[in-house]
Amino acid sequence: MFKSRDYVFVLWGDKFEEATATIFVTAFREAGLRVKVIGLTAQRMSGAHGLALVPDLTLDQALPLAANAICVILPYSSLGIKRLRNDPRIAEFFSRANSNNARFVFGQLADTNIEEIGILPANPDNLLAYPDNEDLVEFARNLSGMLSSAA
Repeated sequence: MFKSRDYVFVLWGDKFEEATATIFVTAFREAGLRVKVIGLTAQRMSGAHGLALVPDLTLDQALPLAANAICVILPYSSLGIKRLRNDPRIAEFFSRANSNNARFVFGQLADTNIEEIGILPANPDNLLAYPDNEDLVEFARNLSGMLSSAA
């Protein structure tokens, strides 16, 4: 079972995929996981289709918690990679999450560009690509079940 101090983080930035973010947040919270939506900035940000999500924490607030990450979700298309690569806090956040052997979950189009932002997990099995279709709900539920039952 996951520890009460463990977190699942969903990064949220301008033009990210709001449908993907909400599916993961919903599935993980239904499974009883502690989920935090992390805003890359303190400003209001709208997703790729105009829906604005309110982050629970800013990236600066989440940095001290990153070492307790069991999973980091990045709900963006491959175009969003530039925003991540240009922010040094992202590399630090991912490094801290990686120290806890967190799983990193990216869109299938984005996973080929992970090397560009330098966040390859120590264990390549912890790098997961989510499907870009109706299978996303099932993928999120399966992953949430796996995380909530992990020792």
